[in-house]
Amino acid sequence: MKSCFQINFKGFTLIEIMVVLTISGILLSGIVMFFTNQQKSFINTTRVSEMQQNIRAATIIMSAEIREAGCDPTENTNAGIISATVSQLHFTRDIIGDTVLPNKADGELNDANEDITFGFSQANDANSDGIADAGAADLGRNTGGAFQPIAENIHAVEFNYILEDGTRTTAPSAFQLPLIRSVQISILARESARDKDFFNTITYTTGSGAVWGPFNDNFKRRFTTVTIQCRNLGI
Repeated sequence: MKSCFQINFKGFTLIEIMVVLTISGILLSGIVMFFTNQQKSFINTTRVSEMQQNIRAATIIMSAEIREAGCDPTENTNAGIISATVSQLHFTRDIIGDTVLPNKADGELNDANEDITFGFSQANDANSDGIADAGAADLGRNTGGAFQPIAENIHAVEFNYILEDGTRTTAPSAFQLPLIRSVQISILARESARDKDFFNTITYTTGSGAVWGPFNDNFKRRFTTVTIQCRNLGI
């Protein structure tokens, strides 16, 4: 007697299983590659953004304060540029301290933020050439205590000085210090970590015409030059 119910015990063949596994492997590999590339792209974008932010922060802070170099409303302080080298700029300004109006100049240079030095600290740039000894360092601001960072991962900085007659120099003499009218700053920021898929053969020309690079390494960099007019010098 023939049963009304038939059960099919037929399974998958070895070839069918191999085809499924192959297709699944290809799909999985594609998914992993997609997320890996997305992660790499996100990391690279973040690092580039950090470099740009570091440069922007440094230029904003230095521009705002260097413009006020030599500010001396009372004409009693002899405020101005104290020293100027390729790696550091030291200047004074009289902007606060009045006993009646605290935000008014008081004829002295002993108040906070009136004596300022920008650049690399000696610890980060022992030979004072404007290039960080360790490849990158904090660009700092010193108001009398110690250098405080205004930008991280800065590879190099150059201060180039424009004198009253248009002469440009990175090493003004003591006689030339009162003749400085503008400061041109070149900044080279470096990525915080190496990118093994990138090789840097780029050169960067500073305001003075000096050439940085090629560094022939795996670090991305960002470069900018900004010229700041010292509004209170030469008045």
